[in-house]
Amino acid sequence: MPTAPKHETDQEALSFDSNDLTFDVALEKLEALAAHLEEADIPLEQALEVYESAVHLFAYCRQRLDGMEQRIEQLSETLDGTLTVESITTALDDENG
Repeated sequence: MPTAPKHETDQEALSFDSNDLTFDVALEKLEALAAHLEEADIPLEQALEVYESAVHLFAYCRQRLDGMEQRIEQLSETLDGTLTVESITTALDDENG
C-alpha cells in the first residue's frame, strides 16, 4: 500500500492546474513540496513524484516572473513635465547603453 503524503497540502501541491493558479499559490505549493522532500521517511518513488511536480511548479513560477517583468512599466517625467509610460526593459536598455 503506497504511503500517502503526511499533509493535505502536499497532495494538493502534487496536482495543479496552471490555468487557475496564481503566482502566490504556486509558490506556496512549491514550498510545501520542498518541505515534503526534506522529510527523511519519504519513499523514493514518492520523492521522485514530488520532485517532478516541484520542477513543473518552478518552471511555471519562473515563466510568470518573466511575464511580470516584461509588463512592469516605469513612469518617467519628460522635460516638459508630462508623464510617459515605458517598458522597464526599454529603460534598462537606455541606461546600459
